[in-house]
Amino acid sequence: MKTAIIYATTYGSTRKIAETIQKSIPGSSIFDVKKDKVDISLFDVVILGSSIYIGQIDRQLKTFVKTHGEALKSKKLGIYFCCGFEENLQTYLDANFDKELVEGAIVMTMGGEMDVSRMSFAHKMIMRMVQKSEQGKSREIVLYPKKNRRICKANVQSDGITSVFFVL
Repeated sequence: MKTAIIYATTYGSTRKIAETIQKSIPGSSIFDVKKDKVDISLFDVVILGSSIYIGQIDRQLKTFVKTHGEALKSKKLGIYFCCGFEENLQTYLDANFDKELVEGAIVMTMGGEMDVSRMSFAHKMIMRMVQKSEQGKSREIVLYPKKNRRICKANVQSDGITSVFFVL
């Protein structure tokens, strides 16, 4: 089965996950939705990846999904989010995808890394607000962890993605 890994990234974390998934799936192709044109009719499996900011996926990936929504419904679909609040997974799905599209999809949150030195002023301000919020107070926020990289292993069989494992 031919697999397309299509992602949108702001600071590079989502790209790193996409590259790791690509290494785990022989013959897969990787596309940055902001730079590359993708003909999804050439693929049986599509994996979509995006960061989450204020509950929303990247707007270019959102446009891609809206434009190709009907075609995506006929594919084996995987979706991953790089985000800090994985307990909000269902909220992210509801806000960004048609229910019909994600019904049979494998969906995961990946955590992410926050390299403050690369962030825009607005994103730095948002991070400060999150840290002060009730949700942010209940967790340790580690900025730019160098040792705890997430590693991905995806198992693909003839009928598509069967499982994806992410371990520290």
